[in-house]
Amino acid sequence: MSKSSQVLIDAFLTERNTPNPLGDRSPSWGRYVDDLSLVDPGQIAESVVVIEPWEHVGERPSDKVGVIASENVAYIVDQILGLPTLIVPAWKHGISDLKRFAALASVAKLIVLEGGEPDVHVKETFSQEFPRSDATQLIVELLLKQVPFIGICLSHQLTAQAHVELIRESVDRLEKSQQSAFVAVSRRIAEMANRLKVEKSYGTVAQSWNDESFAVAKNEEISHSNTRLYPYRDIEIPHVPTEITEAYRVVAKRFDAIIDVALQYENDLHIQAFHGNEVSEESIRFVCWAYQQIHHAITAYSLEAASIPDLQSLMSAPIGVEILASTHTQSGDPLCEVAATGIYWDNGRKALTTQFHPELDESLITASEGWAPSWENMKSSDGIRLLARILQSVL
Repeated sequence: MSKSSQVLIDAFLTERNTPNPLGDRSPSWGRYVDDLSLVDPGQIAESVVVIEPWEHVGERPSDKVGVIASENVAYIVDQILGLPTLIVPAWKHGISDLKRFAALASVAKLIVLEGGEPDVHVKETFSQEFPRSDATQLIVELLLKQVPFIGICLSHQLTAQAHVELIRESVDRLEKSQQSAFVAVSRRIAEMANRLKVEKSYGTVAQSWNDESFAVAKNEEISHSNTRLYPYRDIEIPHVPTEITEAYRVVAKRFDAIIDVALQYENDLHIQAFHGNEVSEESIRFVCWAYQQIHHAITAYSLEAASIPDLQSLMSAPIGVEILASTHTQSGDPLCEVAATGIYWDNGRKALTTQFHPELDESLITASEGWAPSWENMKSSDGIRLLARILQSVL
């Protein structure tokens, strides 16, 4: 985070009654950019880049109008940080070169991957211009480049799918290296993944990571607006091997869980959600363990990894993933266990993903429709304060 961003975020979070240091600013809700390569790199470096995988994040129940949440992200970072936002409608024009785009976007102040209506399991629900395979591969590129980002709703789910795809790709590369230590890790991960089930209260949704519903599956109930957020309960999952659970807990204790911190310091947090799908606990604990296995092997044999072209990029892969928050049913039972995740790299960088929309309030009104809370109102909004803490964590 730049010094100026740190000072401004601190000023926003420290007290609820301080005046706006940016003064009265004309509101801005972003500039749409069809092709990021046509933007001056200097301008990208001074901006937040929001990527839209779909034209809206869901329909507002009151009037069936699609909610364009990216505009609210742009408004909030403009009003709190004084930063411009470039909005890339990937669903409309696609991204022709994912590696190049990731490299261009990586210089931005922050990348936000927005939500959308498509179903992760139904490829036909994505646009032809930006298919699911492109969306997950773009996230893989960001993960391997250690680029901090925020993934929201659909992008939270796509990130879970991208973790599995990256680990599957890593297993293949490690196996082909023919280096005994790497081959052993590859086979150990594949062995574990091939027998790890994902269970819901309504039954088994995946027998192994070969099933489509391993990373993301239908939730027991559809998520609704204005749902309360709770800290994640780290309890034993009987069908998950102890080895995976212990590795997950090591990561969870090592890194700061910023959303857990927010839940301690703010009032009751109520969040807005649209999707009926959820990320599975089993998959997140598994990918956390698998990232640890890969990291330990590559660290122990770093010279060998550096000398093998196919393994060089894996040296920058995440070292762990943590579940940060959940939603509960009215009776207090977990509903969406993986409502947020933290992704960690060994250089201290991190990314955060949320099943919910921290940039939306209960009205589901967007900036271009007139949503324009004042600095004072934003400072008193627990939801926007949560978003500010998320921004502070990854900027």
